[in-house]
Order: sequence, then structure tokens, then C-alpha cells
Amino acid sequence: MRRPLLASPALLPALLASSLVAATPRAGAAQDPPTLSGSWTASALTEQWAVTAWGEACGPRPRPQGAPGGAVQIQQQGSELSISGAGRPWSTAECWEQMPGLARSKHSASGNARSWQTRCTTPANDPRQAVVTTTTQATDASIQMVETGQYQFIIQDTTCSASVTRTRTYTLVRRAGEAPPVASAPPAASAPPAASAPPAAPEKKPAASRTCDAPGEPARLEVTPSRKLMRPGERFQFRALVMDAEGCALPTRPAWSIAPGPLASAATVDANGALSLGADTGEGKLALVASVADKGVTVTIEVTSPDRYEALLATSGLNEAGESDQAAFAMIATGTIGGRTTAGEDLGRQRKNLFVAIVGGVAACLGFAGLVLLRRGRRRAGSDLEGPASTGGVSGEGSSAGAEEAPASAGAPIAAGATIAQAPVRPGARARGKICPTCGELYPGEAMFCGKDGTQLVPVN
Repeated sequence: MRRPLLASPALLPALLASSLVAATPRAGAAQDPPTLSGSWTASALTEQWAVTAWGEACGPRPRPQGAPGGAVQIQQQGSELSISGAGRPWSTAECWEQMPGLARSKHSASGNARSWQTRCTTPANDPRQAVVTTTTQATDASIQMVETGQYQFIIQDTTCSASVTRTRTYTLVRRAGEAPPVASAPPAASAPPAASAPPAAPEKKPAASRTCDAPGEPARLEVTPSRKLMRPGERFQFRALVMDAEGCALPTRPAWSIAPGPLASAATVDANGALSLGADTGEGKLALVASVADKGVTVTIEVTSPDRYEALLATSGLNEAGESDQAAFAMIATGTIGGRTTAGEDLGRQRKNLFVAIVGGVAACLGFAGLVLLRRGRRRAGSDLEGPASTGGVSGEGSSAGAEEAPASAGAPIAAGATIAQAPVRPGARARGKICPTCGELYPGEAMFCGKDGTQLVPVN
């Protein structure tokens, strides 16, 4: 009778050895997953809001904010990940939401650094209740973050309720410790001749940043945000950017200062634009100035007490972080970094000069027309004065003129005598007119006073 195969003593060592060999790779593959530290790319952060109840007292309705994508650096520290870039730094040990008063209440992480979950809530006595859950899942080459939030506020007996979902994906570019990718493929594909392959690599460097390799003169100063709502004791980092006319960022750093005011002594700002408020700062407005040479941009900081912060935030038109979505900016005059005149000021000055020129031209035309009419009026008055005077002189001497006209036709000598006889008539006609000694206006002989200024007329000499 044959023995069973497994009962054979000679086969037992071989079976045991084969099972150990088969199990060894599995154990090695399960214990040391690759690190997640290295260079990654982040997609844009997306937000989707669902509003359940939102009255007028709640203020502006929530709307997607998001964050731009871009290159990021990830550092694996134990079982947690620290991510910097593409918006702001973030860690898997915290929630992405940074609403004031929100704090972490629960956190869990897997031992192999591949799964995390964080729960953040507001205090129970806070009228602005929020529950945010951030879940992050990772593989060796991708990471996905999904955050859900439930918000319920009570403002002026009005319930404000909304929910949000935020998502972002990270894709591995190069793991820490790995050699950079070999750049031999681009030369082989870009140029069939072997001689053109070496220059291909250096030509890509200027192409990647061609707009910033030769920046021009500073043309624009921009500060973000233009308005900020803060509470006493808080600190906030403002962001400033100096660009040329083509929008290329410049290394120029603006100077920061606090404008004089009631709260100026209770606040400080460092060289990087970080504003700090003292714990005893009162309520009011504070002006922060960022300047490049003599050209400055002013942003407004509204300081309020913690008790009134939520109500003021709901009616201020700012976002959830208490910031304005718009940036404050100024145009710097081209050709000099210390230009005082902006493009807007130049346009306003041109309009002002054009308006003054138009008004001056109209005034000159009206003055010229008035002068012409005045001179014509004087001429008419003079002709009216001379006409009746000469006629009156002839009628006054009618008998002598009639007596001398009869023999005038006898010959030239008598005509000459007639001319001599008529010579005294014209001075007599002028004597019948009168003139105003003040304005020089001429009037008929029967007039007594000037019609313009009431001065008594005098005879014309």
C-alpha cells in the first residue's frame, strides 16, 4: 500500500523551503512603502456650495473661493505630510478651512502614511457653529484631499445654513532621493542632425521664463487684500507685488508703514508687510501704506472686538477670512521708480486741461463777439449824430445858401465863393452835438445826460 505524498519524510524539507521563499518577497513588499517626500503638482482647489437657508441678515451668500494650482513640495514627517506651495502651506494634521474659532477636535492617521482624517469644530457656545471633516487618501504617486463642511450661524434671529465640498489632487513629479530625469530624449527627438542636439537643452531655460528674463522698469504696485477685518491681538501677512508694464514680477520690495491715526500707536508692521495688533487695540480703522520710492498704496484695516466680529463680517462684504477679494494697486510712472504720477492722474490732468481750454476758447469767442457788437453800436450812434446835424445846418442857412446858389451857375469863381461861404456851416453843425466826458459816447444836441452812466453831457468842441 502506497503512503500519502505529504507523509513522505523526504518531501517535507523541500516543501518548507519553497513556502519560505514564496513568502519572503511578500513580507518585504509590505513593509517599507516609498516615501511621499518630493516634488508634486497640485490641481486647483475647487469649492461647491449648497445653501440651505440664508436670510438678508446673513450678509453675502457663500460663493466659491478656491485656490490656484501649481508646483508644491511635500515633506513626509513620520506619518504626516507637510505641503507648501499652490496657495498656502497645509498639513494632513489640520483642516484646510481656517475660519476664526475653528479648532481640531479629532485626528487619525494610518501607520503607513497613506490615509488621514481630521475633524474640526467650533466651540459649543459660539453662535457660528461649523463642523469640517478633511479626508486625505494617498497612493505612491497621487494624493487626493476631500473636505466637507457644515455651517450654521444665527445672526439677528436669522438662521444661516450652508454646506461645502472642497477637492484637490496632487500628482508626483519626482520623489525625494531619486535622480532627476535624463534630458537625452528631447535632443534626439528635436533635431535629426547630431550637431543640433547639444544646444537644445540650454535653449529651453530662457523659453520657460522669457517674460521675466529682462524685466523693465517698475510700472505697477499691487497689495492684497485691499481691506482686512481684524481683532485685537491678531497678526496678518499682507502681500505686495511690483511688476513692469508687461506684468513681469520684479524683485523690488516696497517699504511698509502705518499712516498716522488713532490706532497707529497700537499696531506694528515689519519689513515683509506682517501687521500685528496689540491686545489692547481699540475699535476703529487703521491705514497701512506700502510704497515704492514716493509712490504708495493704502489698504484699510478695520479693527473690531471679538463680540462684534461675526456680525460685522456678515455685513462687510468681505469673504470668510475677513479679506477683500480685490487688490489695491497704483500705477508707477514709466521710466523712474520714484515717479509720483500715475496713469490715472495723468488722464485726470489731461481732462482738466482740455476742459479749461474749451472754457477759455468759448470765453474768448464771446468776448470778441461782444467787442465787435460794441464797436458797431458806437459807429451807428456816430452816424445818427452826424446826419441830423448836417441837415440842420443846411436848413438853418437856407436863405443864404439859396441866394448864393443862383449865381453859382454863372461860372467857377462864384462857385469857389460859394464853397467859401459854406465853410462856416460845418463847424456850426458839430457844435450842435454833445459828448459824455466819462465814456466818450456822442449824443444829439438836444440830449442832456449820458444814457450809460448818467453824466451830464458837454458840447462837442
